[in-house]
Amino acid sequence: MQFPSCAVVPFTTPGGTGQALLTSAGVTVIESPPGTLTDFGVGDGSTVAQIESTYGNDHSTMTIQTESGESIFVTTGDPGQVGNGNLGGLIGFSTSQLPTASTSEGCGTITYPETGVVASIDNLQGGITCEVAMDTAERYLNDTSLSHAGNTWSAEFDGWLCNVLTATASELEGHSLACADRSRGISFQAVP
Repeated sequence: MQFPSCAVVPFTTPGGTGQALLTSAGVTVIESPPGTLTDFGVGDGSTVAQIESTYGNDHSTMTIQTESGESIFVTTGDPGQVGNGNLGGLIGFSTSQLPTASTSEGCGTITYPETGVVASIDNLQGGITCEVAMDTAERYLNDTSLSHAGNTWSAEFDGWLCNVLTATASELEGHSLACADRSRGISFQAVP
């Protein structure tokens, strides 16, 4: 298919069919067939821990909730920009079939100071407690000593990287805030 600024090119492999999105910058997206593994041997059937172990030393990983389910992204860019025009190489894995230690229990609510919008702390990963998630979110939103940057209001503190998604990304991803401590393998989100 040809569009004014890009083309979608289908391809066939021994494992099935996929497609590539080509723009003037080159190949920007490759959707591979089921069963595809990266050159490092992870893909369908790999656990989140295997993906993080494989890429975690020289890449950033972030698990987010997308419209089609939970996904883990591996990037050479800023993990806070996943879903917001990520800079750097990016690989996304759907985790809907991957085992992961998580809980969907709601922990409580936060209020965004600028808008008054209320969101629920949810989607805890890696054994994080509700108390830690709530305290971290409250500090991120209300501690005036923290330095925030960019249109995602990104802030790093105590090993955490937190950011809010733009309105469009929030609608697509199904959450409005994400915090992760990659060194401890823990994260949480605020929904919506």
